[in-house]
This record gives sequence, C-alpha cells and structure tokens, in this order.
Amino acid sequence: MRYLLGIGYVNRSDLLVKAVTSVSDLWKNVVVIDNSPSGSLQTEALLPEAVSVYTPPVPLTLPQTMNLLHRMAAERNCDAVLFMHNDAEAGAGTPNQLLKRLNNLQSTGTRWGAVTAVDNALSAYNMAAVRAVGPWDTVFPHYLADHDYLRRLKLSGYEVIQSDLPVHHHNNGGNTIKSNVHLKEMNDLNLPLYETYYNDKWGGKVGAEQYSLLFNQFPLNPVPDYLAFVDPENKELMINGSIHS
Repeated sequence: MRYLLGIGYVNRSDLLVKAVTSVSDLWKNVVVIDNSPSGSLQTEALLPEAVSVYTPPVPLTLPQTMNLLHRMAAERNCDAVLFMHNDAEAGAGTPNQLLKRLNNLQSTGTRWGAVTAVDNALSAYNMAAVRAVGPWDTVFPHYLADHDYLRRLKLSGYEVIQSDLPVHHHNNGGNTIKSNVHLKEMNDLNLPLYETYYNDKWGGKVGAEQYSLLFNQFPLNPVPDYLAFVDPENKELMINGSIHS
C-alpha cells in the first residue's frame, strides 16, 4: 500500500506536535502543509526530521489543502491519501490498524472511497476514487467541504466507511478557528452563506439533500481526467512553493 498522510496546519503548534507524535510509525510518509500566516514551520524546529513540511506560496483553505495532497499523492503514485486534523490525536495502534484495513479493502477489490474516524479527524481516500470524483469544492473554506466531498463519493458509487478506530479530537475539534478571534468572527459571519451554497448545490441541508447531481444538472466530477496530467515519475512538486524534511 503506497500512501501519503497529510496534516494541515494554521495555528496551535502544541496540538500539531501531539498529532504528529501520535502517528510516529508513519513519519516517513507524513507531510505537514504549513498554512500559517508566516510559514512558521520552516524556521521553528517543532517536528521530527523524518516528517516533511511543505509551505505553499500562500496559505491554503481546507479544500485547497486536500487538492494539493491529491496532487502530491498522485506524483508519488499512491494508492491512498490520508488526512489528519492538526488538533486530532490518534490512539495507540490506530495508524497501523488503519493501514491494515486499507490493505484489506484493496486486496478484496472493495469499491471504497473513504474510511473516516471521529468526524473525519482522521480519514483515508482511495486515489482511484479521487481521480473519478475530482477535486474538493474550493468555494467552501472549511466547514461543509467534507460533507460535500463524501456525498459525491457515495453518489459516484464508492463506499464511505465509518471507522471505530480511536482518535481523540481535542476540544471537540475546530481549534484552528476557536484559537483565533479573527478566524472565529469571519466563520460566524460567513457560515450561513456557505450553508446556503450547500443547500442550493444539493437541494437541501446536510442529511436532507434532494439532488444527485451538482445543482441538479452538473456532473459530480467537475474536472474531467482529474490528475491525468500528473507524472508519477517526476519527483519534484510541480507547483511553486517550498518543501523540506
């Protein structure tokens, strides 16, 4: 099983260290996307040398981060791309148990799209499904983006599996926003707009959707041949930015 585990980071370095420490068995395949305003992880020696840190040209939203990880995983010819919230902490044995489940899904030919745990605090996505379903919707900055993507996976015929693997989501999650007054104010102000967008896109709120196509007329994958242009033999990241390990 070839995989990449991405962790997005904006603030709360104390929680990030806990998240990274909890997946120590996977460090060689972990990349932290440094979306902090100053790209602080490039200069702060917070993480083990085995963990890679990528700093994009500008800080990315959650969907932009996920789409970047799609690209990175495709360039590495991965079978799966994993994502962990920087305020989550995997329980003892969880990383290896997750990989074991993914290997079993692959070996049995299951048409799986995602395996998720604790409100998607730790999730894995089948790269075959990612290519078929396309990128995350970048209209959403964070909340509702995962609901949107998982719905598209299901409607495209891929199984979304809820895992019971132990993962602790500190303070019930959302710590990136809770820890920054400006981010919280912006989220409180704009969340109703994104809820309206979701409702218009799917004909209802989460759990009461009516449409099986985007806005009841467009394909579930808005990007034909998604990731087809990525050359897995090219070892350099084919976008501007900086990466170190």
